[in-house]
Amino acid sequence: GIPAPETRLDSYPHQFSGGMRQRVVIALALAAEPELIIADEPTTALDVSVQAQILALLKRVCAERGAAVMLVTHDMGVIAETADRVAVMYAGRLIEIGPVKEVIGHPRHPYTEGLMASIPGLAERRERLYQIEGAMPRLAAIPPGCAFNPRCPHAAERCRTERPELLPAGGSRAACWLHDPDNPLPRRASAGDTQEVAR
Repeated sequence: GIPAPETRLDSYPHQFSGGMRQRVVIALALAAEPELIIADEPTTALDVSVQAQILALLKRVCAERGAAVMLVTHDMGVIAETADRVAVMYAGRLIEIGPVKEVIGHPRHPYTEGLMASIPGLAERRERLYQIEGAMPRLAAIPPGCAFNPRCPHAAERCRTERPELLPAGGSRAACWLHDPDNPLPRRASAGDTQEVAR
């Protein structure tokens, strides 16, 4: 997708725009005919229109070649527009996984709920944006039990001692004792619960 590629072949990276450099990296990734491409923050530092072009290019060439793409990103908008499934991680562990519409529209893990509640809606006016209390733990000092327990509004003693695995939670799966089929934790009201998440 670079104009006049035969004249640009000998150009140096600093002579390309950010979008052109991303196209070169995509071409390099596709040259080996991979079945899976892992794209780590492919739209970082690109303006919105170039982001859309890069994502459309990546989707098109991967569909043509039958390759799968794994996007690693913090941009929930990119995920909502591009992905079929999403996996949310916290402190190096998978905490929720499922179809994009389910995870974004009906988050089941308290961390995912907080992420979605922090996105401002166009139809609502707020004095302050929602934020998850506390800070991420250092990876060398992850607390026992659920790593999110010091910041979780629903945390109980079990959360501080036992680490949950992924459990069925509506249309997704979440690593949270709120969804234990045998002994679910009671859900407490939190600021994240009051935010309407509509996509």
